[in-house]
Amino acid sequence: APIAFRCGEEPVCAIEVEEDELRILQHYTFPLHPRALETGVPDAGKGGDATAGGFGDGFKTAAAALLGQPACRSISWTFETAEGRTVRWDFVGAERAAVGNFRASRVLEVHVTADAAPAGAASSAGGAAYVMRQRVRVGGIGRAFLAEAAPRLQVFWSLPDAVLLGNGRQGDFLADAAAAPPIFDGSSASPSSASPPPFLHH
Repeated sequence: APIAFRCGEEPVCAIEVEEDELRILQHYTFPLHPRALETGVPDAGKGGDATAGGFGDGFKTAAAALLGQPACRSISWTFETAEGRTVRWDFVGAERAAVGNFRASRVLEVHVTADAAPAGAASSAGGAAYVMRQRVRVGGIGRAFLAEAAPRLQVFWSLPDAVLLGNGRQGDFLADAAAAPPIFDGSSASPSSASPPPFLHH
């Protein structure tokens, strides 16, 4: 079963894990401009405490590291729009010959392809209809994800005031974890059998 993230009843993201493949479906994600592939791209429309600051080097560094592993088969991102347009990014390793004092090396390249929307296509659908699908095929990535990444996933509870033991500023609270729903701890245990600690502090 996928690991699903929701805002209320609205699906936001889902992660599907297999032994040698990781798939991430993310809603409310419009196709990225290829400038995001440049180094350290700030987003002037974002900033402050409530938003992210743009695309840095993280996802490019991670892609390059994965492509450098012999077990890596492919990495791709596919963006789908409500109008029927599809944009695909394929992350590949490319060989560079030695030049002057620079040694031969293997670098990251991203091949971008796009399909035009059907003629006359228009959509009044909301942002949920814009999705991004990430597919990472690396030998053993499923086990590594469950062991190393899943325990770091953040869980957000929406609890009634009656069960809160303390409520601080900026959304922090202290509550009896018995009043919270079960959580998946990234182990082999099923989500229904995993429980939070006796008290949780968010």
